[in-house]
Amino acid sequence: MRTRRTVLAESAALFAALSLPRVAHAQGYPPRAIKIIVPFPPGGPGDLAMRIVRAGMEPMLGQAIVVENMPGAGGGLGAARVKQADPDGYTLVQVANPHTTSAAVRPETSLDLLRDFVPVGDASHSTFTLCASKALGVTSLADLIQKAKSRPGELTIGHVGAGTIHHLINELLKSAAGIDLGNVPYRGEAQASVDLVAGRIDLMFLATAKQLVDENRVVALGHTGGSDWFNLPGVKPIADQGLKDFVVPGWNGLMAPKNTPPAIVDRLSGALSHALTAAEATKAFNAIGLVPGTGTPQHLIRLIESDMRLFTTVIRERNLKFEL
Repeated sequence: MRTRRTVLAESAALFAALSLPRVAHAQGYPPRAIKIIVPFPPGGPGDLAMRIVRAGMEPMLGQAIVVENMPGAGGGLGAARVKQADPDGYTLVQVANPHTTSAAVRPETSLDLLRDFVPVGDASHSTFTLCASKALGVTSLADLIQKAKSRPGELTIGHVGAGTIHHLINELLKSAAGIDLGNVPYRGEAQASVDLVAGRIDLMFLATAKQLVDENRVVALGHTGGSDWFNLPGVKPIADQGLKDFVVPGWNGLMAPKNTPPAIVDRLSGALSHALTAAEATKAFNAIGLVPGTGTPQHLIRLIESDMRLFTTVIRERNLKFEL
């Protein structure tokens, strides 16, 4: 005769049996190679950062990590691929500012990082440097603002496409400084940099400014970091030059598909954090103008949320419109 106690015992045993595969799967993870989708072309800062991260994570996880580039749609193509992947910890995606700008510009059609993925951790941080053509004849941010106010709408500033982070930082500068600048779109920073050096545009926020600054081919007026930047000595944060709270960090991180088991996410995050503490990682990141992140989900969440608040505010206050 089956008593209530027997039924409860059988139910508990069944629940435990059903739970075993997931627990064992998480504890045994990973028995095979992991793939990181980089949704941008090879050779860029985010791509190089993931290859640095891979070198440090592989020994911790005991498995190979394959980095695969899948560019397109401003980072959306590769991210969409990972969104549809099995939530088993074997397909991850590199995420960065372009994903948050896309979500702010086109919320109806873009991926939502915090809705569609789970954070593993931030991998690296960077900054954007406001550079002026030497032909413009300014040597400081104060000089620029004074000149721009005396010639409203005449000075030009480059960006890499409507709705990109460069464009939105330009609009933030106009708002914060009370100036009017003409936006000039380019296909990428390399093309814009050529015109900046030649004096065909006056200004540009550059993610890769160090070489041009060191060679005295442009004038660095400030950067978007919250404190002094390691490879730009003497270049002050814009936030320290009268434009309070003008902080726009560059960053990239790792995320996994939604519903990836927490134990697997914890294992990945632990491996990422450990990889980022290595002296070799710091040296490699610094060589490409980056600094290591924390590798924690919490910090990546804060970066994403901060981006979304900033970019949606800029779009609303500047009344920016974008074609869908």
